[in-house]
Formats: sequence, C-alpha cells, structure tokens
Amino acid sequence: MDLCATGDTPEICWFCRKGRHEDCMKNIPKQGKSDGPHDCTFDTQLIPCKCQH
Repeated sequence: MDLCATGDTPEICWFCRKGRHEDCMKNIPKQGKSDGPHDCTFDTQLIPCKCQH
C-alpha cells in the first residue's frame, strides 16, 4: 500500500496521494488567513510536498 495515500495529510500533494508521483507538484499552495483589514484577506503560502518518492 502506498504510504502517501493514508489520511488527508496537507503536506502531501494531491497527485502523490493518488499514486501519481511523476506528476508531483513539489510545492503545495496553502491558504492561510492574514492579518488584513477584511475577512476575505488571504495569505497563500507554498509549502514543499513531503512525499518521499
């Protein structure tokens, strides 16, 4: 069984979770609320995919 498919780990990209490691995104966009003046202000960060393949 593919270890990347277990759970819903946000540090592993969608492709690796599906077993498509050749299509790995390398960096995953992660939405985070920033300290902006409005509720709709977001700070998108890229985190590296932690898949070991």
